[in-house]
Amino acid sequence: MKGFSEAVKTELKKQDIDVPTFAEQMGFSVQYIYDLFSGRNGRRWNANSIDRACEILGIEIQFVSKSA
Repeated sequence: MKGFSEAVKTELKKQDIDVPTFAEQMGFSVQYIYDLFSGRNGRRWNANSIDRACEILGIEIQFVSKSA
């Protein structure tokens, strides 16, 4: 879920939150967060981690139809 990873990284920069702080808030290791961002080692965002990240960052996901 590359789009979500990019959105999280952008929001971390906007809110001046570093990855170690975010990892601690998420309850994950720093390496695990970097793996989520890159998709390495089979790490993928799941519903729980997405919900937690959104809660921490104060963001929400919106689905927008591509059809006009």
